[in-house]
Amino acid sequence: MLVMLIRSIAFYGASLAAFFLLMVGPGMAPASDQDQPRTDETIVVTASPFGVAMTESLQSVTVIDRLEIETAPAATLAELLERVAGVDVRRRGAAGVQADIGIRGTAYEQTLVLLNGVPLRDPQTGHHDFNIPVPLEQIDHIEVVRGPGGLAHGGNATGGMINIVTRKPDGTEAGAGVRAGSFDTRDGRVHLGLGGAQAGHLFSVNALRNDGHLSDSRSDSDLRQAMYSGYADFNGGSLTWGLGAEDKAFGAWKFYTADFPDQREETATRLAYVSGRTRLGDWEVAPRVFWRGHEDWFRTMVGEMAFINEHETDVYGVQFDARREFSRGTFAFGAGTIREQIESSALDDHRRSESSLWAAHRHPLGERTSLEAGVHVISFGEHGREVLPSIGLGYRFSPHWRGFVSSARSARVPSWTEQYLLTAGNVGNPDLQPERSDLHEAGVRRVAGEHRLSAAVFERRTDRLIDWSRSPGEVTWVADNLDGHRTRGGDIEWRWRPRDLNGIQSLAASWTVLSTQLDDGGREIKYALDFPRRSWTLSGLLGPIAGFDVSFTIHRVERASANRSTQLAVRTQRRFGAFEAFVEGSNLLDEDIIEAGFAPLPGRAVFAGLNWRFLD
Repeated sequence: MLVMLIRSIAFYGASLAAFFLLMVGPGMAPASDQDQPRTDETIVVTASPFGVAMTESLQSVTVIDRLEIETAPAATLAELLERVAGVDVRRRGAAGVQADIGIRGTAYEQTLVLLNGVPLRDPQTGHHDFNIPVPLEQIDHIEVVRGPGGLAHGGNATGGMINIVTRKPDGTEAGAGVRAGSFDTRDGRVHLGLGGAQAGHLFSVNALRNDGHLSDSRSDSDLRQAMYSGYADFNGGSLTWGLGAEDKAFGAWKFYTADFPDQREETATRLAYVSGRTRLGDWEVAPRVFWRGHEDWFRTMVGEMAFINEHETDVYGVQFDARREFSRGTFAFGAGTIREQIESSALDDHRRSESSLWAAHRHPLGERTSLEAGVHVISFGEHGREVLPSIGLGYRFSPHWRGFVSSARSARVPSWTEQYLLTAGNVGNPDLQPERSDLHEAGVRRVAGEHRLSAAVFERRTDRLIDWSRSPGEVTWVADNLDGHRTRGGDIEWRWRPRDLNGIQSLAASWTVLSTQLDDGGREIKYALDFPRRSWTLSGLLGPIAGFDVSFTIHRVERASANRSTQLAVRTQRRFGAFEAFVEGSNLLDEDIIEAGFAPLPGRAVFAGLNWRFLD
């Protein structure tokens, strides 16, 4: 832990130094108009290799924009994502401690998380994928792509992708906020920014503590985040970069086993990336390099004895994309390599590498039809090579209605926990093979003025699905490759933002239905068969009085395991010049909810706070 402390001090210090050195650099150009309202026709899905507008995408896509991030009754990224159709959020502990995100019935290991296109995967376990050192103040919007991401991002995206896009400050800005409430929660945040048309910098810090929501056990948490991001535009090119750090210490009571519930965990995440974009003749090229480091300290008490596991992982990557517009379409290709390593007291030390090469073309077929086709060849080292083809066809029925059909393949290799874990309750399997999934989807979307409607049906088949199973009467879960996995379902999403209606600023609703089959051989399956059969969400932002807003989210989930829950969250806020006072509540129906593992989520909680923001 001393090494972790020294690294934390050095990283936070370096982040602060880099920020202030850059802040006193060359003068900024006049502010841009990036804060002007955007429509679906202008929102570009940056996770797509073609950089198309959201309305032209041949996959199901949802974008959570800055307005929702600022006004939703959500203090964490996971709480924002549960508003999206098809997204399954399964949390442990208090807000921000840990969240597993699945999409359309997949588990947490099958969701790819990106930050500005940089993958944030954790080879130890997907439980750490959402240890993301990005405060909400740093985020411009979030792209959720439902369906495989194999076209440009390779494996590990069976269910879909979540791409977090950081924002660019418009002029000089500063802000601070405090929040306090249930479970003796204390939350503070500060941000500073300077930006213009040519360059900008944004630095934000969050710190949150609470004393725990379980009176008879340790469920306290201490969470800290810091992020610095910057950008610079040159003649014919641009550069973006970022440094992030996150530290968590929390009581993990019943997180992973009910037999030995007294557990505690500490994690540290570090992130650095640099991305460029320039033109070479008719080509637009975009290289990037990145590093993600993660440390995990975990203690389990068995009687008076403490068993401690420590893991340290590093992921390094270099990627290169290129795109060119032709008279008859857009061609894109890319290549990359990623190296992963772990030093672990429980999983031993391991190294592996991954190399990939992909190419894709988007071709118009007349005025109404477009075709996309691509292939991604990825080498998983000792796990062999996978070829991931994809194809999609889009058709514009009218100025407001568009439809698409698509098919794509994805693949993923097992995590090191799935391969090498050896405990009394979970045993890994070093002979696991990569899983391979094929998804077929058909969807329509309507964009007309204030309304947006999208709907899709899909089927996903997976060979050699990686999951944990056990026979009746046994207590130990064993990782294995399972056959006969098939998921069918559909989702609908509606959003409305009236322009001239007093009292209602926005309303949104989503609905998802799923059905999964698996050749389980009479065994109990840990994740694949505990999917949300039906789920729906209703959310809105109301402004009944000038300067006074009310936002709400109602989220209902009915799982295959017969677990059902309805969560209600509400936030009221009032603006006073540069200040904003708010009161918010979560789980206001006070339901007893266990989303993952054996740890109950907090009951009814109420918080109050004050924000201040300066813009020049």
